[in-house]
Amino acid sequence: MQSPPERTVTDLEERQAPLLKHLVELRVTSPDEQRNAEDLLISARYALKEAQQRRMELTRPLDEAKSRIIDLFKPYVNRLETGITILTNELNRYHACLVQLRQAEEQRAMREAAARAAEAQETGEVIEPPEEADLDAPVVSKTSRANLGTVTYREDFDIKVVQPDQVPRDLCEPSMPRIRARVRSGVREIPGVLVTKRTVPVARR
Repeated sequence: MQSPPERTVTDLEERQAPLLKHLVELRVTSPDEQRNAEDLLISARYALKEAQQRRMELTRPLDEAKSRIIDLFKPYVNRLETGITILTNELNRYHACLVQLRQAEEQRAMREAAARAAEAQETGEVIEPPEEADLDAPVVSKTSRANLGTVTYREDFDIKVVQPDQVPRDLCEPSMPRIRARVRSGVREIPGVLVTKRTVPVARR
């Protein structure tokens, strides 16, 4: 048994079968054939308009139902997306702080080791090669294991074309995919383009 859409199409095709047949066998070589072709064009345009109207009659309730469902979910989805944005920004801020703290600790340890080496050179004291510094700052891992899964902090970049005329020709219209590929290859300085490094947390359950 055919569904309503299938029945509609079958009905249209059966009613317009002669027209459809003539459309593929058409040749215009005389004034009479020209008028016949013009009649067929008028009929075909009318048949097309009718088909589009019938299709819209069938799809309009579906579109309205889809719109209602989207509107129903929208407040809940918006709250989740806002929360995810807030969490992402806060985790990025904290992660960046940890990275800076770790780097500062490593630099301090290197300065202390250099000072001890300089002092030993002056006094002639023999010192053991320094072992890996015992730093107070926590190790910054790219992947953090939470209770429900893992979060990986992936490096990414915000890219904004600020002066299109200065962008190299091989990256134009400017082409954002080409620019992004250039940045990911390690190039950070591109004329006319502002590249800002950022961290993107990728959560897996």
